[in-house]
Amino acid sequence: MVRFFVASDPMISRLKMTLMTRTLTKILLITATVVLLAGCFRTPQWTLFYVADQAPVPTKIVQQDHIAGYYDSLEQCQAKGTGMLRLQASSVPAEQAFVCAELCQVDEQQQLQCKSQVAGVVDDAI
Repeated sequence: MVRFFVASDPMISRLKMTLMTRTLTKILLITATVVLLAGCFRTPQWTLFYVADQAPVPTKIVQQDHIAGYYDSLEQCQAKGTGMLRLQASSVPAEQAFVCAELCQVDEQQQLQCKSQVAGVVDDAI
């Protein structure tokens, strides 16, 4: 003898609620993951070019070979350049030792182009 299962209305409602809850949970989990990962891929605004450790000190500082780090602000970039000078006890003036450049990109001719450049430290308070 074959019996057919007939779902009652409360059972169907419970099943629908379970499916809706799982779907909502997945949507919230995916949204949270995307938001968290978006913060990991932020592009730094400033690039530190450091040459005080080279002899002789090159006159053209803004080159890919001289990149020493990427920073979110000019102040962070200058602080790192100043700190590197102190650690090396370099006698090279800051203006000749490092440059912080904003929004640098490589163009079609493979040349580095930056929106603006600041040589050394503008404010001695750093």
